[in-house]
Amino acid sequence: MKSGIVQMPNVFFVLAFIAFSVSGSLCLRVAGERGGTQGIYFFAAGNVIGFIGTIFLTLALRAQQPNIIYALCQGGAFCVLQLAAFLIFRVPLTAFQWLGVTLIAGGVCCVQIRF
Repeated sequence: MKSGIVQMPNVFFVLAFIAFSVSGSLCLRVAGERGGTQGIYFFAAGNVIGFIGTIFLTLALRAQQPNIIYALCQGGAFCVLQLAAFLIFRVPLTAFQWLGVTLIAGGVCCVQIRF
């Protein structure tokens, strides 16, 4: 860990990346469903929100090992996005697909374990 950067803000950066990444992806989904000017607005919002998320990813990468940060950010965002898509858009997943999401979440947790 580099000097001047403490652990707690790193948790904030990871959570902020997940929140912005998921929000941006959801905006892009809405943009795909809507047409005209409203779709363009959601498309622009999704891209801006997603870009802000990459800033938080960059800040998180400055503080810890990249393999851990990438697993937390990308894996966490994937799992949260699947849950959000299910709750908001009623995107159906089979039991086997939910198992896959659960295994990814478990893998994200395993990456952090040190022996």
